[in-house]
Formats: sequence, C-alpha cells, structure tokens
Amino acid sequence: MSQQAVGGVRPQWHTYRCPVCGHTDEVDMTGSTGHVVCTHCATHLDLESRAPDAAAAAVKVAVRRRRVH
Repeated sequence: MSQQAVGGVRPQWHTYRCPVCGHTDEVDMTGSTGHVVCTHCATHLDLESRAPDAAAAAVKVAVRRRRVH
C-alpha cells in the first residue's frame, strides 16, 4: 500500500545524520535538495538526495549569510 501526499505526490522519506551532534532523523524531501534544522541541537543543515529511491540523504552544515548594513 503506497502513501499519497496532497496533489498526488508520493512522499520521499530520507534519513540523515547531523554532522554536529550525530543525531539521526528522517525528513520528507519532495525535491532533490532541502533545508532542515536538527531536532536535537538546532543546527541548520542543507540536504541533498542523490536519488529518489535512496534511503540516506547527503548532509552538510548550512552556510549562514551575514547581513551587510
């Protein structure tokens, strides 16, 4: 039995491990890239899925942009 999201798009669940604290979690990425905040240490992370059927997503700490006044 397959799950259907709103609009007929099938959820694409991937796992990731935070490179800062090592916490593992899941995320639903409808595209090939995404942004998430670690639920354990609140670090902003950028995620990339190599393939829709891949279980794990590549993860790196998101680069924060400084505001220039």
